[in-house]
Amino acid sequence: MNRRTTWVLVLLAVLLGGWLAMTERRDEVRVAGAAGSVRFRRLDPREVISVEILRSNVAIRLERTNSGWFLRSPIHYPVQSTSVERLLEMIGNLAPRSHQSSAEVTAQRGALAAFGLERPDVLTIRTREGMNILRLGGRTPMGSQFYFQQVGQDGVFTAEAGLLEALPASPEDWRDRRLFDADSLPFDRVEILGETEFEAAITTNGTWSLIRPLVARANDDQIRRLLTDAADSRVNAFVSDTLTVSAEEYGLTKPTAQMVLKRGTNELLRLQFGRASTNAPGEILVRRSDFGNIVRITNSILESLKRPLATYREVRAGSEPFTLEKQGTNWWVISPRRFLADGPWVRETFQRFMRLRIEDFLDDLGTNPGRYGLDQPAREYSFYLGKSNGSPALLTRLTMGTPLGEGRRLSMRRSDELGIYGIAAGDLQILPVSAPQFRDWNLNPSNIVQIEIRQQGRTRMLRRNSLGRWDGVIAAQGLLPDPAIDEGLYRIGQAPIGRFPAPNDVALKQFAFDQLDHAVTLTQKEGGNFRSLHLRFGGRNAINQFVWAAFDSDEPAILTQFPLSLYQEYIGPWFSAPPATSNETKP
Repeated sequence: MNRRTTWVLVLLAVLLGGWLAMTERRDEVRVAGAAGSVRFRRLDPREVISVEILRSNVAIRLERTNSGWFLRSPIHYPVQSTSVERLLEMIGNLAPRSHQSSAEVTAQRGALAAFGLERPDVLTIRTREGMNILRLGGRTPMGSQFYFQQVGQDGVFTAEAGLLEALPASPEDWRDRRLFDADSLPFDRVEILGETEFEAAITTNGTWSLIRPLVARANDDQIRRLLTDAADSRVNAFVSDTLTVSAEEYGLTKPTAQMVLKRGTNELLRLQFGRASTNAPGEILVRRSDFGNIVRITNSILESLKRPLATYREVRAGSEPFTLEKQGTNWWVISPRRFLADGPWVRETFQRFMRLRIEDFLDDLGTNPGRYGLDQPAREYSFYLGKSNGSPALLTRLTMGTPLGEGRRLSMRRSDELGIYGIAAGDLQILPVSAPQFRDWNLNPSNIVQIEIRQQGRTRMLRRNSLGRWDGVIAAQGLLPDPAIDEGLYRIGQAPIGRFPAPNDVALKQFAFDQLDHAVTLTQKEGGNFRSLHLRFGGRNAINQFVWAAFDSDEPAILTQFPLSLYQEYIGPWFSAPPATSNETKP
């Protein structure tokens, strides 16, 4: 044989191998047997749309839906999708170890019965392309494998027995054990009925607000915790799936409590909590309105449903949840409303958190957070790093509890540590509680179009005219009014020293705001970050003047300080409403 012939044969072998590779289905494997090898077709789990398991004359049928897997027979109910996906993954990876032809099976004593296939369990899998049926037999003598047939395929295969263990013994095994799936219900209202009654709705900024029996700010954390605890309540037993049951028998004629989830005024789900279980101490019976079934859960959720209305009301005066986020090189407040944050003040705030000092180690294991008021925290701060798959990664969450001892210490806990610590109560006073504390005060004087001044019962109005000059002012102290006013506006934007939530009117009296009775409102033209800035000037200390400030009328006010020189050199002379004199036109 010459070299040319050898190369031709090699080329033919390569072409033959390529043809075999192309004609061999990627979803098929070859299985060896005494009579030769056969092909076994495997399934792609992603293509499966339904699964039916026939065991002991009971058919368990499941279907894939947009929200996961659902049990369709013998009852209609959500299932644990992870259990179904685990079974499908094992079917997709099913690799037969051996094969016996039909002739070999028939030659066995008892034929199919010898393989446990005379009355087999039947697994029917439907895909978008068609149907695949597996007849499942008994285990091999060693017990680590089992026999099965693929309908439409000759003979009997063996495979790892783990597939048998993944099958449910009954429909109960795969039913969803959560009381309800909060993620699949598009509710925006929750109503509680019973010993405590109220209704709350989600506001446009994504937080909960009470709408009945009164319209008031809600404790967003408590309502979310109530919903989470209810949804995660584990079903210990499915008591009845009959739609027509005796309400009196289960204590549902007058339920102990009810939770109603709504979309607007449309009811999506009603949970009715009935009597205590006689067979399982510490558990209660609950009926779901969507499926009409009755289940048994632990009674711990009843404690939350019976808490007084005050538990679900916001107890933090003047505060509301807010979110601060760095975008590019700037910090922004993105909820409950969006505006540019003051970068230096944000950095100062982070430094204040860094300077928090643990005064006492109260509970290293954190076994009793309720003892320290951490089950209903007074305040929480969550810190996130970057973004992963569109979602920020939680770094830690600081939870502040109740004052301890004589009120000099405060309980605190980190989400990434077990322990409960004590910190100085005074440290809490310097931490932020509202979004306006972060607002960027930087003013462009040319954007201010009106200044309203109220002082000692007098009112004065300054307006910028079409030439950009201020009407209603005259020269004073040898200075031109327009440059002096614009310089004062610029310095106001740079002035705030410290930012604290404004106290109530009674507490404000200690800062002498009523005595000075001097207020200024700056109005900004459209297109700015705010429409107006309201300022009230109070008493002073050695170097600073106390200032009450609020951006627009719907934001919580803050208490800050201006340098005393700013008030004496600019605000007093140029932003005041003095009595009219012969040299000054009355406004």
